[in-house]
Amino acid sequence: MQIQNNQTTYYCYNQNSNSVNKNSSSNSFDINLENEENTKKPTSKMIEYLERKGKFSSLSEEDEALFKNILEDGVFSANEMKRLSYEQIQVFSDMVNFAKNYNEDNPISKDDFPPYLLSSIGTYLSSEKTNNHSFNKALYETVKNIQNDKDRMAYLDAINSALGFNDNQGYGQLPKHIIDNMIKELNKLEKEKYKDFENPENLIKDYNNWEIKDYKNFIDNLKNSYKTACVNSALSIETRAMYQMFYQNTLTLEENYNQIQKETKYA
Repeated sequence: MQIQNNQTTYYCYNQNSNSVNKNSSSNSFDINLENEENTKKPTSKMIEYLERKGKFSSLSEEDEALFKNILEDGVFSANEMKRLSYEQIQVFSDMVNFAKNYNEDNPISKDDFPPYLLSSIGTYLSSEKTNNHSFNKALYETVKNIQNDKDRMAYLDAINSALGFNDNQGYGQLPKHIIDNMIKELNKLEKEKYKDFENPENLIKDYNNWEIKDYKNFIDNLKNSYKTACVNSALSIETRAMYQMFYQNTLTLEENYNQIQKETKYA
């Protein structure tokens, strides 16, 4: 608004407008410069921080240019995720990992905290997502091609929930004693839930067996549960549509997983 007012003043005066024109140009330049610097603040903080730590030094010129381009606005979007291969996302996510950078820096005050990169995809899907490389890569290749942001977030939430303690970016990163206590409480709840049923031992889920050892079977079970849910007439139309979306994406996850397993086998 200030710039528009200055411009109006300039056009309203002729002979006496020189000083007004100079002030207007100067003010406009200062405002534009200030706006430009404000826009660059998130970018310069993240990029300058990584440069100061030498994080770009081991990258190829192409990867360095790509990563800096992605970091320009301080937000990691779904479209930017599509530009990265699985191998690149591992390097990228490691570079911008707030917890890792925090532990390396050991800051004394909040002012010394490393910059935080916002993400619109919910997770960076690193190679440490689970202890299974093929599943991690298959999940990344699946999720990055989900077009709708809400669908992507909902699907990731469903996967994270299904992984439980196997999710190293979720419950799996909790200290062991906390996980052990949670398992005890969950087992108690299961026994209470089915205490009045016949043969409760056939219904009770044993949370001690939380570790996923066969991810092919895990994906297959997910697929079947979503397939059943999406045709369950007891559920609302919206809920069934959500499970249909989960089912379709899990079919893709299964295809990606099988392909990666095949490539690994014959590598």
